[in-house]
Amino acid sequence: MTALIVLVLASACGNPPSYATTLTAPAAADPVPCTSSLNVAAQAAGPNDWPVYHRAADRRGVDPTLRSSHKPDPLWDLNLDGAMSAQPLVVQGMLIEATEHDTVYALDAATGCVYWQTSLGQAFAVPNHQRLCVNNIGPWLGVTSTPAIDPVARMIYVVAFFEPGRYEMDGLDLVTGAVEWRHPIDLPGADPLYQLSRPAIQLDAGRAYASFGGRPGDCGQYHGFEIGIRTDGQGAQVLYQVSPNREGAIWGTAGPVLLPGGDLLLSSGNTDEANAYDGSDSVIRLSPDLHRVDSFTPSNWKFLNQSDLDLGSISPILVDGGHVFAVGKEGVGFLLDLNHLGGIGGQKFSQALSGGCYGIGALAYRAPLVFVPCDHSLTAVRMNGSRFDVAWRGPDFQAGSPIVAGGLVWTYDFTHGFLWALDPGSGAVKQKIAIGLGEHFVAASSSAGRIYVPAKQHLIAFQIG
Repeated sequence: MTALIVLVLASACGNPPSYATTLTAPAAADPVPCTSSLNVAAQAAGPNDWPVYHRAADRRGVDPTLRSSHKPDPLWDLNLDGAMSAQPLVVQGMLIEATEHDTVYALDAATGCVYWQTSLGQAFAVPNHQRLCVNNIGPWLGVTSTPAIDPVARMIYVVAFFEPGRYEMDGLDLVTGAVEWRHPIDLPGADPLYQLSRPAIQLDAGRAYASFGGRPGDCGQYHGFEIGIRTDGQGAQVLYQVSPNREGAIWGTAGPVLLPGGDLLLSSGNTDEANAYDGSDSVIRLSPDLHRVDSFTPSNWKFLNQSDLDLGSISPILVDGGHVFAVGKEGVGFLLDLNHLGGIGGQKFSQALSGGCYGIGALAYRAPLVFVPCDHSLTAVRMNGSRFDVAWRGPDFQAGSPIVAGGLVWTYDFTHGFLWALDPGSGAVKQKIAIGLGEHFVAASSSAGRIYVPAKQHLIAFQIG
């Protein structure tokens, strides 16, 4: 793959930008073994680390180490053994990435050389299973969700899918890649062939949490589950099921948000229920042992169910002032009181944004702005006490999960193959990089002045600071 960098000389939000000067990244290469030894200390995550999805358990997606970025310099472009759905993770200069071929790689974040790679088992071969209905991942289905790293324990937690159709969580040694334990995942009353674990793993209270929903098209017998497994791999799983009815997916890419005090915050999708409220289309607060503590549901939840307009298409996020911001496919933003989410129709404030937000990815938050990926733009929403307003809307493109790094908002349009960098204050386009198509809902990450982007089988790195 060749990455084309288009530098923006001038642009204004809503006006066509002018482009000039193109650069070409090095040709894609297969990874080579590192010649240096690996040294990873057992210590808490530092400022240059990105150990979990969107950098921290709050899922805000902000790299605080860079104040400004320069023109991107291509570093390397690697061919891995399968497509990547997971966000790249970085700890102490080591980059961890997992593929749909059920392989986990440990790379040098600066050079791209390989410290180790571990095959977890036989990935699920999608074309061999005619029962599998609509699916946008293939030909292999392996590790789809973003793993999580505990740098103190020096462990990586991964959810993998294997032939002939089973899920398990694996605990890997961060230094060697050795599989320390395997724990089967039980999804009661559901067919694993119709379940998908897309949201990122969250760590809390000695457990690793995995989320489950269905496949595109809401086909087959599936449920929305949150599963907690002890980080030593021992004991029985704990489980929360959204609804006794079919569907009710937990599928927002960011996975649960960890709240102060240890509770988890997540959102659910539609079910086929049309009468009695059943937990669908809700923001849900769970205790660490996965009991429901509180919830919010829009008053039009029946319509959302009937129209497949999941509130759960994007994970909610905690913002300043003790508030929660949530948005779903309908494109309506909700501001909630964290200490009393509001039940049915009990939001503090709500307002329509710009079009639907169809599960493109996760939110990012740098006060006072929440950056919202929607079908036709990246939208910045300004928090103002118990209200919010739309600060700006970016150009018309399919915005993916945004992150904030180097004073810019970065978002990957995986459907058209461009990495965009926008001014966070105005939405003006600063950079546009053609890197090729990616898997659904993938996101870039940032560490030590570099941006990492998974594009199908290519993992691409740029120096930005």
